[in-house]
Amino acid sequence: MSIAYNAMLQAGRALMFSRVYRPKGEYKHLAVVEFVRSKFSDEFADEMLFIFNKTRRKRHIVVYEKVDIVSEEEAKNTIKWAEEFIEKVEEILKK
Repeated sequence: MSIAYNAMLQAGRALMFSRVYRPKGEYKHLAVVEFVRSKFSDEFADEMLFIFNKTRRKRHIVVYEKVDIVSEEEAKNTIKWAEEFIEKVEEILKK
């Protein structure tokens, strides 16, 4: 899950950088999620933006609090969503 989330995060950062923005401050991961939501909400389905943020929160728990809380099915779904998110980012960046 953590690797899939990181792929989404880096894709979101690519969108930020393409618009000459940089995440600052203590909450850089949240800044990326909020940037994508505020600047590209027309490009992404609401569900995808929700899952990006949900995955960010879950990854934080997995990395900093509890290790064994992600099922195999949830991990597979996260990978699927990450692939779709990255495909969408690639489409946007090609415009």
